[in-house]
Parts: sequence; structure tokens; C-alpha cells
Amino acid sequence: MDIKGIKINDIQNFFKDEKIKVYIVLGGAVLGILLYSTLAILPKTGSFFNTRKERNELKKQIDLVSDRVKMIANRIRRTEGLEKELEGYSEGLPAQKEIPEFLEGLSAIAAISGVKILSITPSGLKDAKDAGGKGHYKEMSINITAESGYHQLGQFISNLESGSRFISIEDLRIQNNENSPRKHDVKLTLKTYVSEQ
Repeated sequence: MDIKGIKINDIQNFFKDEKIKVYIVLGGAVLGILLYSTLAILPKTGSFFNTRKERNELKKQIDLVSDRVKMIANRIRRTEGLEKELEGYSEGLPAQKEIPEFLEGLSAIAAISGVKILSITPSGLKDAKDAGGKGHYKEMSINITAESGYHQLGQFISNLESGSRFISIEDLRIQNNENSPRKHDVKLTLKTYVSEQ
């Protein structure tokens, strides 16, 4: 078909056909939908994917912060547990003002064990060796002179070890008592630690 041979009447007749009008309207609608999709919907789709990517990135950051919060909460619980444990250890150290009560407690433990204490002599406080003088406690030696049988002395030492105070035996000397074969002369040196508070 030659374009030069087309006449205006042919074009008018072409557009008078009802089927052609329907095709033109449908084609225009499809063209309008495509144009709308290209200009309105597709840019929004791109921003949707960008929003989804941002959402995933935010979720990762939230998860990271949440993990850090859990880690901090665990550390706080651990610190609180350590503080309670430290308080328990502090109870094992008499304060300087509590030394007389502590010595009376030693006498009471001896009496319960069947050990007769003749003298208790605390020595002066000195810096604890491990702390290098920088700690919060001092070392104190206690010299005890007593009369006791072997079993009673063993009970006394056992009661000292099971008590709440930190006490170690530094020196123990047992000598035969000629006046009482069942009782022995005992010289005992204990070491404990005293809080500086």
C-alpha cells in the first residue's frame, strides 16, 4: 500500500468503522496505563525496594543494640553478684573496732571445744603481704596460751576453720603437762585480717 495514494476520504471512512474506534480507544487506554505506570508506579516501586532495604538495615541495627543491651544487663547482674560475694568476704574480716568482740568470740569457741585459754595476746596490725600496703585490710597475729587435750584442741581448730572469719594457724606447739597427763600446754599463733574501715 502506497502512502501517497491514501486520500482523506479513506482516512475518514477508516475512523467511522466501530471496530476501529474500539481498537483506538483500547489502544489509547493501554498507552495511558503504560504511561501512568512509567511515570507514577515504577518510581514508587523503586522507593519501595529502597525502603525495604532501609528497613532491613534498621532491623540489623536494632538487633545489634538489643544484643548490646542484653550483654550490659548480664554484666550488671554479674557485678551485683560479685558485690554480694565481696560483702560476704568483708564479713569475714573484723573491723578494727570489732577486735575485742572477735577475741571474745575466740574465747567462746575455745570454751565450747573444751579448751581452757590462759591468755590471748593480739599483736599490732601490719600491712598484709599480698596487698603491698595498698589494700583495705591489715594482718594481725594472735598468740594464745591454753591447756587442752588432743581431741579438744582438734575440735577447737575445726570450729575455727568452720567459722565465718578468715583465720589461719601460723604456729602450734604442744607440750606435756606434768601436773595433768590428759591436759597439755598449748601455744598457738593465729593469723587473721582486719578491715581498715
